Amino acid sequence: MKLTFYGAAGEVTGSKTLIEAGSRRILLDCGLIQGEGSDLRNRAPWAFDPKSLDAVIVTHAHLDHIGLLPRLVKDGYTGPVFTTEPTREISRFMWEDEAKVRDEDTEAGIEPLFDQEDIDTTYSLLRSSKYGESVRVVPGFDITFRDAGHVLGSAFVEMRVGGLTLVGSGDIGNDHVPILRDTEPMTKADAVILESTYGNRTHDGSEAGREDLLRQALIQTAERKAVLMIPAFSLERTQEILYELNGLVEGGAVPKMSVFLDSPLATSLLPIFKSHPECYDEQAKILRAMGDDFFSFPGLKITHNYRNSLAIDKVKSPKVIIAGSGMMSGGRIMRHLGRYLQDANNLLLVIGFQGQGTIGRQIVDGAESVMIDEHMVPVRAEVRQIESFSAHGDRDKLLRWLKSSGQAPGQVWLNHGEPEAAEALAQGIREGGEIEQVTVAAEGVTYEAAGE
Repeated sequence: MKLTFYGAAGEVTGSKTLIEAGSRRILLDCGLIQGEGSDLRNRAPWAFDPKSLDAVIVTHAHLDHIGLLPRLVKDGYTGPVFTTEPTREISRFMWEDEAKVRDEDTEAGIEPLFDQEDIDTTYSLLRSSKYGESVRVVPGFDITFRDAGHVLGSAFVEMRVGGLTLVGSGDIGNDHVPILRDTEPMTKADAVILESTYGNRTHDGSEAGREDLLRQALIQTAERKAVLMIPAFSLERTQEILYELNGLVEGGAVPKMSVFLDSPLATSLLPIFKSHPECYDEQAKILRAMGDDFFSFPGLKITHNYRNSLAIDKVKSPKVIIAGSGMMSGGRIMRHLGRYLQDANNLLLVIGFQGQGTIGRQIVDGAESVMIDEHMVPVRAEVRQIESFSAHGDRDKLLRWLKSSGQAPGQVWLNHGEPEAAEALAQGIREGGEIEQVTVAAEGVTYEAAGE
């Protein structure tokens, strides 16, 4: 079996791994590259012929894993796309939201990456299965999705061909996050493709610590009569924040204030979250059985259109604004940053990974000002990070999960991480002494996966 990494090698976004088994060609994920200079790279010619692929396997519905699928179809791919049912349902909303963001390309006379017709065609190719169900992708190539605990419907995928078992991790979830079950133990495998987003870091604190840090930020926002901005990914992070706020507000642990969910995509995804309780952890199932809608609480206001978004400015502080994008690289959060980031009384709560080249990364790295809508905006608001809200497992989690089958794989390739993170994780795996071959994947390089 041959593996070639055409994305997420030496970087966090753009996951695309070509798997060649005999005459069969399977693509694992087909994601957008995000960050500075990404548009040209997303428009570059394919490194392989889309028409030559027999199948595509998708681990979850974040755009850096599914965002280029409609372009793949536009450029000639007509085969099946295998994933879980929640991922299938979420994907359409993610693609349509991305297409809306790129409407300005059309207005500027630039051909969009894909359009609604491409989205509709791609959606018709999606084939879903349940966790734990064995699925025949092509003759001699079977897969099983296992719960990755990263976002709703996320999976790591067990691939079996010719006596060899390859596991593709997709993104491995953090421990003890709200709503979702923890990551399943890894399958016994000959070879593993493992993400390394937080390969050089451990998260700050436990589940209780995460809730307490959020509670403190809310209390201080009320005391200061300030604005608390929470940039959040529309898929999972926003829903987790609502879940945590539900408990804090209904439990009387924080002062009353207006909380605005200013994210059309996150709002559109709420019904899908509510329709898949089979993915919930025990606590979420108990709350649901008690009739608690943990995505709603007193003081929550959902903006259904742009006029509602603009009206947030007229509401007196204290107030909380939850909006995308999570990396502060676009979306409605940008307007709020432009208005409130320059006030030292306000707070900016960073709860997700910030990729290279994004405004979020600049702010986290201590930039004194950032460019928003062609204007330099001073960064005077207090900036705090709560990394334990991340949907990605940290270094310790990844090392534990890699051993969780009870049998170490013979080969591991690390992708989906910046170089320093991937190298640090590789060193940690090597120090364990159980795995013979650990490789940080390089863009466009072909590797050989071998069984016993």
